Amino acid sequence: MRTYLVAFVLSLITGLVLTRVLRDLARRYGLYDSGGGRKIHKQPIPRLGGVAVVLSMCLPLVGLAFYQNDISRELWMDQPLLVSLLGGGGLLFVVGLLDDLRDMRAILKLLAQVAAGVIVYAAGIRIEAISVPFFSPVHLGMLSLPATIFWMVLVTNAVNLIDGMDGLAGGVVVLAGGTLFIMSVIEDNVLAAVLLACVVGATMGFLAYNVNPATIFLGDAGSLTLGFLLALTAVHSSQKSYTLFSIVAAMMALGLPIFDLGLAVIRRFLSGQPIFRADQHHVHHRLLRMGLSQSQSVVVLFAGAIVLEGLALVFIYADDRLSALAIAALVPLIVVVVRFLGYDRLIMSARRARVLEGVEQAATEGTRALLNVRRSPAQSFADLWSKVSRVADELGLEHIRLEVTDAHVRELIGGERHWVWTRTGTDEARGVHLQSLWTTEAALIVGDRRMGRVEVGGQDERRLLAPLSEAWVQIIADTLATALAAELLAQSIGAPVNERESATASVPPPN
Repeated sequence: MRTYLVAFVLSLITGLVLTRVLRDLARRYGLYDSGGGRKIHKQPIPRLGGVAVVLSMCLPLVGLAFYQNDISRELWMDQPLLVSLLGGGGLLFVVGLLDDLRDMRAILKLLAQVAAGVIVYAAGIRIEAISVPFFSPVHLGMLSLPATIFWMVLVTNAVNLIDGMDGLAGGVVVLAGGTLFIMSVIEDNVLAAVLLACVVGATMGFLAYNVNPATIFLGDAGSLTLGFLLALTAVHSSQKSYTLFSIVAAMMALGLPIFDLGLAVIRRFLSGQPIFRADQHHVHHRLLRMGLSQSQSVVVLFAGAIVLEGLALVFIYADDRLSALAIAALVPLIVVVVRFLGYDRLIMSARRARVLEGVEQAATEGTRALLNVRRSPAQSFADLWSKVSRVADELGLEHIRLEVTDAHVRELIGGERHWVWTRTGTDEARGVHLQSLWTTEAALIVGDRRMGRVEVGGQDERRLLAPLSEAWVQIIADTLATALAAELLAQSIGAPVNERESATASVPPPN
């Protein structure tokens, strides 16, 4: 226990000193996290706190190389753990630091997390079995590789995404790390316990400068590395015992960031938004929108995290019945929290907005296509009808029926009384009757002269809005009426002057 205490105190003191030093250096060289956008802070704040945390955490571990005892010897003999720390942890630290200095694409950071998970698996630290209440441990076999990678990416991303409020990510790491430390000590996994003591100590030193109002941020170098270390120690401990320390217990200990990440993925999927698109609807954002301050929001989230940490500690000692009851109790609790935070309304609102955006886009494109036909010159009425038919096909209409009732106009356009366009494969072509069709008709009137009528129909499921569909039908009717009026106007040119003026006055010129 003395080794744990020394590691904790050294990392804590180093974290207090290094965080202050790096904060001042970041201010001097302008290494800031710009405010605004989706971030809740308005002023630029240094974001190299993660560098101080990682260096402070490494100091006691390096010191073990010069202090010979059972723990130091066991640490340097555990090659899988060392390879995972240096390979996976080092990779994510470098990627996070590059992102802090120069923003990287989310997909690149995700690939780095997957690569870190592969390194952990290749080193020999793997999720090989999962404890399930009322069942013996379920051995994963070939699923061990994807399960290990998924767990590493899940926890790493969860800690990274919850880093959006002063003191939140650091506090969550301290609570989860402290819980995992207790579980590791109970299990007598000294290596994981030492590593977690360093993580908690260094993070607490950083938190002295990160509580609201924060003067330095953790940054991706810190959040990615700390998330990776929490996931790594959980897997390392789960290999020791399938019953005492299980991945399920570790998930409860890390329940808050995992819940926030899972909810973000589900929310964006149900809302029809890209999964990797950043937004301001994480749990801490929702609390702020409800009127809570940053400090109040952090207190509420810490309270929830403490409850989950307690469940994790109880879970490792509970029998199958109590374990199953604890897991089952989380389901209604999650439902209540989701409704309390208003995520059900948020998802419905996003889906409505997405539908309306689609309607607006379809309306704009369809109306533009119809107006282009109306403005484009046609060599004859038959040519115009062909253009209207092509646009109707693009709009997803099923048929257009034109009936020319004016005998004089009918003679001018070839003597046809009925002009019909029908989509290939519609009910008429198939010889069946479909009831799910809407139809709207409009009269072809120029001045006081009624020349016929046009009927337009389409499938109900393709209809946008009734007023919009009626407007499209009216545009088609006006376009055809204008063309018929042009035929009359052209004929009136050869008439006597008084008749020509009368015809011109009663027939508006084409647009």
